[in-house]
Amino acid sequence: MALKELSLQLEDRVRERTAELEREIAERSKTEQAVAASEQRFRDLFQNVADPVYIADDDGRIIAANDQAVSELGFSRAELLQRSIEDLDAVHDAPEKVAEQFRGFSNAASATFETAHRRKDGSTFPVEVKVRLIDFDGRPAFIGVARNISERRKAENERLRLEQQLLHAQKLESLGVLAGGIAHDFNNILTSIIGNTELALLRLPAQSPALENLQRVEASAVRAADLARQMLAYSGKGKFLIESIDVNRMLQEMGHMLEVAISKRVVLNYQLGDELPAVEVDATQIRQIVMNLVINASEAIGDSDGTITVATSCADCREEYLNDAWLVDPIPAGSYVVIEVTDDGCGMDKATLSRIFDPFFTTKFTGRGLGMAAVLGIIRSHKGAIKVYSEPGRGTTFKVLLPAAAGCAGVSAPEAEAQNWRGEGVVLLVDDEEEIRSTAGELLRELGYEVITARDGCEAVEAYRMHGDVAFVLLDLTMPRMDGEQCFRELRRIDPSAQVIMSSGFSEHEVAKKFAGQGLAGLIQKPYKLSSLRSVIMASRKAATA
Repeated sequence: MALKELSLQLEDRVRERTAELEREIAERSKTEQAVAASEQRFRDLFQNVADPVYIADDDGRIIAANDQAVSELGFSRAELLQRSIEDLDAVHDAPEKVAEQFRGFSNAASATFETAHRRKDGSTFPVEVKVRLIDFDGRPAFIGVARNISERRKAENERLRLEQQLLHAQKLESLGVLAGGIAHDFNNILTSIIGNTELALLRLPAQSPALENLQRVEASAVRAADLARQMLAYSGKGKFLIESIDVNRMLQEMGHMLEVAISKRVVLNYQLGDELPAVEVDATQIRQIVMNLVINASEAIGDSDGTITVATSCADCREEYLNDAWLVDPIPAGSYVVIEVTDDGCGMDKATLSRIFDPFFTTKFTGRGLGMAAVLGIIRSHKGAIKVYSEPGRGTTFKVLLPAAAGCAGVSAPEAEAQNWRGEGVVLLVDDEEEIRSTAGELLRELGYEVITARDGCEAVEAYRMHGDVAFVLLDLTMPRMDGEQCFRELRRIDPSAQVIMSSGFSEHEVAKKFAGQGLAGLIQKPYKLSSLRSVIMASRKAATA
């Protein structure tokens, strides 16, 4: 009996233990399935992440990598597993720095940093790496996600480029306003100086001892007027006489002038392209660009022997090519005529290059003027661009890009000589500056006119009403009380056939745009000489009687 009970107890204990084992086995199986499922999810996630992912042991050796890492880096999986994270890094000179960076993370920490990876073919790309310490197969390891940030860097660089372009445009605008204002005031002063000097020269006998002194005064005043024109050019508001020109022909005609302007130790070469399209430009200002660039190249060579090469070509420029050019307003992709000036002089570093177009900037001890600043202003006004390539000791290349025009270049007709032309009648001269009224009045009388004057637009309107026989009005644009624009409109309201020649110290181009289509008889920019005044009056009188 006792044995039977003992047997039953033993059987019960076996059944209980068997049940416990079955439960343990079931739980273990469930756990293993869960672990397997988790591992599968990890593998799926690991493989399907859009960014390269790799796992490295605490020595930096890669022990796992996903398909995207294989694809992005160009290695096979087997090749990757034979490399370390130091092998992928393209930034640090010392590989141990990369390993130290990874080992510096604690259990609870993760880190994000930017670096660059090197592909199998040697090319590199920027990455943002997110790293975390994990347990991998029972040992510590690092998992890194390396996101290719090439597009982000490109967008950031584009943003910085646009910001710099905006800052440059704002600087140009503010300096341009200043330069334009100074030029306007200069031109008003120079009108009196040049006009009175010319009148004195006309009236002095040829043997007068004062003749040479006056000629020097006139020459200095003309140089000052040229500085004022460069100021207007820098501001993008210079005088324009647009015509269709052949750039190659223009350069050939400038040959002797360029040779004289440079050092005798410098050789000037030409490489002119064939069958260039015409450009619609102000030929005088484009000549000034070439002259300034060639003189700048000669100064870069200095007293050494050297070579300057002037080349022309036509290029179809894409937007990407134009993005890093010196320009203020975006210009469209398309066909451009290229004038290239290259020297083998001293070259420029980045700091100098960034300031090359600043007014009066020079690498010498004192400012030399507005030459390069004027170049940029003229190009800006012609909707073009300029690219500069330079390195210290390797010379400099300037590439001027001008929009190509359809068709062939025209040939300018020579101006008719009219030295003895004289007019007749009454002229109403309107200017708020007494010196200009006096000087311009004498110039008009020299041309045969009777002159009445007014100090501002209000006086001009009253004078015009009182004199019904005014041949034309020489009207200043900028005056107090009633300015030239308001006065012009009032005069045309009184007399729709009133002939008005507008005079201004600002550029003719700006004035012409303001009065386009309003029936202005003519424009003349201060300072002007007798010959210029004669030409404008002749043209306006001819148009009025046509």
